[in-house]
Amino acid sequence: MKKYFQHALLCAGILILSSLSTAKAQEFIDEDFLENIETNAKFIWSEPATAFSVTETPAKWNDQSAVVLGYKRSILFDKKNSGGFFTARQKNVLFFEKVRFKIQLHDKNSVQGFSEIYFRYSDKDDGFVARVIKPDGETISVNLKEAVELESANDIPEFFKSFFDQTSGAQSRYYKVAIPNLEPGDILEYASYTKSKLDVRGSGFVEFDPQYEICSKIYPVMYNEIDIETDDKSFFKSMSFNGAPEFKKENSDDKNFYKYVFTDRDRGVEKDVNFINQLLVYPMVKFQVIYANSENVKGLLIGGKGELKSGFNKEELSLRAYENFSSAGNNWMIPGSTYGLYNGCQGELKKMGAKDWSDKQFITTAYYMIRNKVVFMNNYLSDRSFAFVFSMLLTRQNIKNEVVISISNTIGKLKDVLFDDEIRYAIKVDDKLYFNCTDHSLPSDLVQSLLGNDAYIIGESDRRRTQDIKLVTLPDATAADNTVSYTINSSLSSDFNSIVIARDSRFTGLVKTNNIRRAMQYTPYMLDDYKNYGGASPTEKMKPREEEEYDKSVKAIKDEYKKLKPDYVKDGLESEFQHKVKFTDFKIVSDGRTDKKKDLVYTEQFELPGQIRRAGKKYLVNLTSLLGPQLQIKKDERERKYDINVGYARTISWVINLKIPDGYTASGITELNSNVENETGKFSCEAKEEGGNIVLKITKVYKQANISKDKWKDMLAFIDAAYNTSYKYILLKPKN
Repeated sequence: MKKYFQHALLCAGILILSSLSTAKAQEFIDEDFLENIETNAKFIWSEPATAFSVTETPAKWNDQSAVVLGYKRSILFDKKNSGGFFTARQKNVLFFEKVRFKIQLHDKNSVQGFSEIYFRYSDKDDGFVARVIKPDGETISVNLKEAVELESANDIPEFFKSFFDQTSGAQSRYYKVAIPNLEPGDILEYASYTKSKLDVRGSGFVEFDPQYEICSKIYPVMYNEIDIETDDKSFFKSMSFNGAPEFKKENSDDKNFYKYVFTDRDRGVEKDVNFINQLLVYPMVKFQVIYANSENVKGLLIGGKGELKSGFNKEELSLRAYENFSSAGNNWMIPGSTYGLYNGCQGELKKMGAKDWSDKQFITTAYYMIRNKVVFMNNYLSDRSFAFVFSMLLTRQNIKNEVVISISNTIGKLKDVLFDDEIRYAIKVDDKLYFNCTDHSLPSDLVQSLLGNDAYIIGESDRRRTQDIKLVTLPDATAADNTVSYTINSSLSSDFNSIVIARDSRFTGLVKTNNIRRAMQYTPYMLDDYKNYGGASPTEKMKPREEEEYDKSVKAIKDEYKKLKPDYVKDGLESEFQHKVKFTDFKIVSDGRTDKKKDLVYTEQFELPGQIRRAGKKYLVNLTSLLGPQLQIKKDERERKYDINVGYARTISWVINLKIPDGYTASGITELNSNVENETGKFSCEAKEEGGNIVLKITKVYKQANISKDKWKDMLAFIDAAYNTSYKYILLKPKN
């Protein structure tokens, strides 16, 4: 999902301020359905399942907070509808999900974590039942009478989430219920049964949400099983990574159905938690179910019916990707379609006289024009849609361009592509690449998840369904390309309780990309965005009365943002410093949204308490706390199993000035000096007294995005240096 409250919608030339929805009051579950809910799920208790007869955990996991004894999820597509898919009479595909879960709680932390449990109840066939087994064997049923409906299902813990709930299209109703008197040593077990339906009218195929199952959980797991049972109009695909078990095809009770089973046993907890990309290093299996009325649906990554497809070669991937790219312009008559976006931009460019422009002017203007349309959309464009629109505009202008495909470096390599959504698209013109736009991106911006990736340049296939495919490497970025620099002028408050701060911040490259959305929140950048591509003002064709209404709406938005911005900035500062602050001011100096002013620059003024300690007439000041909290690597995290991923190379620098209060001297300054540098990174602090001020010049550099685990000790050296420096104090003493 793209948008945040900042966005206003432009409709009929009038800017309308979106209001925050009123929070829905919590509702207790209807007592009339309580018995029905439990009845619908109780049958699961009686199903044979050896894994769920276990009541003791292995001694090797006695020190763990909890141990999952069994976790089984079964998905069945409705046999009653088999054979009738996509007929005129059928409107929905039905699918059922059955879950059984059993965990032994060892300490108060896990007891606290499961003191509330969650379940879905959106259909009269949905069911849920839970029980607690005490160490002496006593079984206590969990009473659902006090279950409370949730306002949002977004934050449900992993063990209570449904595989396909999001795909069903309707907003499912979820509830939570507290479990009283839960204690260490107890076993908690639940079973759930849910029914979902998906409207398939008018669809040639239905892709269910891709699933990424990481074998390692927050607790050890003794037994983990996933069963998928589908009819002969289904396609199933899966890939296993890093030692994870594979799905196996098994016989189904129904000859017209296919069954795929994943089983994982005796899985411990991973200890590497810092600088980890879980999908790349942890044991993981990914899978997807697709319903289609033909094996030859254009652009669809599928195998054959009943085949357990486990990957696609270069030719399969490139052919399907180009077909998928080309089909982005389908449904051109539907309002808001990708083709409609292209057509609108093309018409506007024509009116602006684009046929006489240079290639450079056209490319830049077209990019900013698409971005302007995105600013007022509820969601961002997919890579595919952006690439289609941008490529079509360039082609219409006779600017040669090429389609480039890759995959996010958070998922894997091109050989690991399994889902359509994993294919990333970009457009290449000469030696430059143009990636999908956001509200604030520039034509020259790189994308963090595509840095240095292998990619294919792909062309249209011929009659024999062969095509030109060329392997290329996408551009990377260095630590010097991605920077943030802070200039902080500070002093002590008159009561010596807070540090008074004026901070200037400048962001470039990917650091800017990752911070600009927060900086621009509640600023009316969208009102003048049309100027960045030379577009017409919204008021250009308005009648006087319409323009007056528009101006009133604009003023209302600006006034509202002015009210909301201070609290938003204050909340951000408190999150950054993990401490209450007193906010004073915030100003954007350069919004970083144009090629002429690429850097994001803003200023803040605030007071930070809690960094000064009094010792009689002396004061201890933690000036390095103005860096924000620094990462602490704990004892059990110092042995490294996996390679290191820091996201992207970057440089962070601070210049901190503290005015020494009149009548005081400062000591302990030289103790702040440090310099640790190696091939993985750097931390340096240069401290001195100059002109009545304490001056700190601090630099922290992550030199590489990906680092071998063998270099972990080198990385610890500069990380530890930063952490240790953040707890050093300067002593202020009265002169007399």
